[in-house]
Amino acid sequence: MESDEEWIARLRRTALRDAEEIAPRPSFPVFGLAEPDLGLGVLTSLSDSSAEEITLAYGDPLAQGGPHLSINTALPVEDEAAGALRRMLDDEHNRIVDHAGVEDPDDGEPAELSDTITTVDGVELTGPIYREGPLWTARFTVSDVVVTVVARGVAPTSLRLATVGDLRPYLERRGEWIARLIEAHRRRPVPDLPAAAGLDVYRSLIGELLGFQSRHRLAAREGRLPRRRVGDGRLYGPMWQRAVRELERSGRLSREAANRTVTSIVNQLTRLADRADWFADKRLADLAVDETIRYAVLGQPVSSRDAQLAWERVTLDGRPEDTKVWLETWEKWATA
Repeated sequence: MESDEEWIARLRRTALRDAEEIAPRPSFPVFGLAEPDLGLGVLTSLSDSSAEEITLAYGDPLAQGGPHLSINTALPVEDEAAGALRRMLDDEHNRIVDHAGVEDPDDGEPAELSDTITTVDGVELTGPIYREGPLWTARFTVSDVVVTVVARGVAPTSLRLATVGDLRPYLERRGEWIARLIEAHRRRPVPDLPAAAGLDVYRSLIGELLGFQSRHRLAAREGRLPRRRVGDGRLYGPMWQRAVRELERSGRLSREAANRTVTSIVNQLTRLADRADWFADKRLADLAVDETIRYAVLGQPVSSRDAQLAWERVTLDGRPEDTKVWLETWEKWATA
């Protein structure tokens, strides 16, 4: 999960890298928007080598309803076309969270796959299109490159593309585009920490991390990108520090020792979520979370004491055999 400062720093690093690396014209044709008229475009991204792909964007990057449209021109790569195109919709859902601090509704309905027709330099082309409410993404192959369009609030039938002769104006507008995104990010209200006291301070932190982990795991299983949420990365750090302060106060520990304990709790439970099948049972998962917190924070006797001791050996030595014993001990606890 990326913090605000990390997100802003990444934007600035990318802008500097792009300004240094982009050639006046790449070795392949780049396509931009001819219709509809969404105003002047901006170069939003290119690969580490500008000889591989370039993305131009048009419209309002902060408007959830659009209109906004991006056009990626890339050399062909080995990729499962339908799945890769579907993931572009996931990427657009995440972009509006990053740029505008809003989430698109998720009604659980699958995106619809069909074909669409557009013109590129006056030539009609047909390509696959995924539609999901006001969002869609389509892909066309032209002049030995792959052109992928991702749109929000723009009718697919209105799309017309054309070759871009000079990328310099698009790059020159990049600084203003980044400044606008950074200003919008800074004006966004900081989300409030969920109220918590005592052991709930640790439970809320663990719940946030396990939820994030679960979304990633589910998306990977479906060949999708996990959807980000408003607050991802902005709550994580403050929730962690609150847990450290609570343990520092209640346990009379140094900050360093409190941070080590919180780290151990988080590492054990997130690793269990990844590696223990029984953790999918909410009752057992909640009990494991509760016992791990009470054992680590309060030193209370718990039924999973043997597993907690096995975890301490894992953190000390990190040997594969210690990890195996730790997982087996938890399995025995779960099936008792």
